[in-house]
Amino acid sequence: MQSSVKLSLVFLLASLLSATALKLHVPTPEPGSKHLKTNGTALVSWTVEKGDPEFVSIEIQNNVTLDSFEFSRNVSTAHGCVSGKLDGVPGGKTFFLQAVSPSNVTKVFATSHKFTVAGKVPSITTAAKEQATAA
Repeated sequence: MQSSVKLSLVFLLASLLSATALKLHVPTPEPGSKHLKTNGTALVSWTVEKGDPEFVSIEIQNNVTLDSFEFSRNVSTAHGCVSGKLDGVPGGKTFFLQAVSPSNVTKVFATSHKFTVAGKVPSITTAAKEQATAA
């Protein structure tokens, strides 16, 4: 086996062993609502196992536009859930959650499946008009 392949296998094994078992679920809408919606309230839940981080921050990611929205910061994983607002999150079908380190958002502990947010989907034309009126 070539040394570069061996080295890749070592790094892969190390990353798998250091991975957490935290499982992040897709958010559920506020009581009385059937859908997640822009600026609405949502409940995010997760399951933890021994060895998972004590605290996480929850981020909403859009895998098409690469936009990121903070949902909740520095939450105790022992609680198993947190309620928050989809503040400024536009409508779309390409969102997912990430549980990240509160001190380093590039350290991702868990990722949810994709979910949809009902609301106005911004367009390039709308954004350009808003910038022009703000100037």
